[in-house]
Amino acid sequence: MKTAAIRHLSFYPFVQPLARNELHFILHAAYRDLATVELIWWKRTEPETRHAVPMTVRYEDHTTSQWNAFIIFHEEVHYIKYVFRITDTDGITLWLNSVSLLDHFSFEGSYEILQVNDTDLVSVPDWSKGCVYYQIFPERFAKGKDSRKNLADWNAAPTRENYMGGTISGITGRISYLADLGVECVYLTPIFLADFNHKYATTDYFQIDPVFGTEQDLISLVNEAHRNGIRIILDGVFNHVGIHFGPFNDLLTNGENSRYKEWFYPKRFPVEITPACYECVGDYPYMPRLNGSNTDVRRYVRDVLLYWLDHAHIDGWRFDVADELDRHAIVWWREEVKKKYPEAVFLCETWGDASGMLGPDGFDCAMNYLFRDAMIGYFAHESISESDLDVHLKNMLMRYPDQMNHAMYNCIGSHDTARFLTECSNVKWKLKLAMAFQMLFPGAPAIYYGDELGMTGENDPGCRAGMVWDHPDPELYDWEKSLIQYRKKHTAVRSGAYETLLADNKNHVFAFRRFLNSDWVIAVFNSGESVRHLDFTDAGESVDVQPHSVKIITKS
Repeated sequence: MKTAAIRHLSFYPFVQPLARNELHFILHAAYRDLATVELIWWKRTEPETRHAVPMTVRYEDHTTSQWNAFIIFHEEVHYIKYVFRITDTDGITLWLNSVSLLDHFSFEGSYEILQVNDTDLVSVPDWSKGCVYYQIFPERFAKGKDSRKNLADWNAAPTRENYMGGTISGITGRISYLADLGVECVYLTPIFLADFNHKYATTDYFQIDPVFGTEQDLISLVNEAHRNGIRIILDGVFNHVGIHFGPFNDLLTNGENSRYKEWFYPKRFPVEITPACYECVGDYPYMPRLNGSNTDVRRYVRDVLLYWLDHAHIDGWRFDVADELDRHAIVWWREEVKKKYPEAVFLCETWGDASGMLGPDGFDCAMNYLFRDAMIGYFAHESISESDLDVHLKNMLMRYPDQMNHAMYNCIGSHDTARFLTECSNVKWKLKLAMAFQMLFPGAPAIYYGDELGMTGENDPGCRAGMVWDHPDPELYDWEKSLIQYRKKHTAVRSGAYETLLADNKNHVFAFRRFLNSDWVIAVFNSGESVRHLDFTDAGESVDVQPHSVKIITKS
């Protein structure tokens, strides 16, 4: 028994409260080292009445098996003690408690859970689980009422400086397009008054940038979206500001005497526009960092969050560069917003493991670039095998609670990456299979505007071109639309469990099943060059899968 690999702690994420009377227990062990695991629990006041609950393996990668037990208690959880009875593949049995591994049962050293409070519960807004997102870069999506001059041609090559004239009213005019596609939530990159065409250098969080429109335009957009069953979330850039942000201007002018000195991280005075004088995101001088540890800054951001929820009735926030934000500020912002808007989603940006950022006192979900990495590696670059893909996906699923896995923003591209079709050298079948995988996998699939119409482009600024309304790819659009319709029709896809059925490196076939109660869906991806005949004995199904295609089998 590889005892050094066995790990459990009596708090989140190894114990996840799903309700005040329901707990999800997790134990990690070395990959396929254990044969059985039982969780033995009892009330502190009733030590002679012990309950044995078998645990099962749900996910495992090449190093770890994750053992799970879901227990619903007859009353609210309080004063629960427990240990684990562990048997390895050689038949050796040991007892794990909070102190050590023993060769016998003992009450001493047992784990204990004293109480479960409402704020301990792992939960995300119900609407966000399995939601179909659509990301829009407002400057490049659609023109509306606009009288600006000196705009670049809509079909011109995008640069970091040019403006093409996309507006909020332009988005409103295309809501019917998004509704027809099947979109359920639109994520807008920043729309507040700011420097640069990307608007990530904010000047005023309480004003819509005039190049996009007005506050009333945003309200009209949200209202029209809601009428069509589409939610709207905004981009909150609270890690940093632009150099024309009022408090930073005050710091530039008044230096050490500025009343806003503590809002930032000055290094020396007088303050000049250079990273040598203050902390800034990515060491980029035009984006000085805000000090989220400062009480006034926290209150200011809280007011921004609530203002747009109150006035425009948006449905949540995406937090830019969230892994650089002050952790305590995030907890407070969540509390302040959720007590008034419990269904407002808190989506964070990170490019790696988000497990330390999610939870009852953190974000609801994250931009899942780990998922994109898997899709790029397997479909676009063919740099990982089917078994590698399986390990990558299971490792990813093990990181997060189930509810958050179903709410993770599973993107295959964004305004910060090359277009997926460009990544796969314009080989369309690869994009189609990635789209199918994205729509059938657990989580909230996220479409980057124009991918469904065949847009290409290298990373910033190439990925930020004007939407190709005049020359779309109808085949891709119909493919994406049909996948979304299928997803909405089958609850096993939207909220069911996941298991890998086949990871065939030799023939380049990957298959998985989604299942919920008696309903299930099997998806078979053939990236190889030959027709594959497959028998799924447990499902009673036999299928032929053509090269470069996906076969979906349904039982409902």
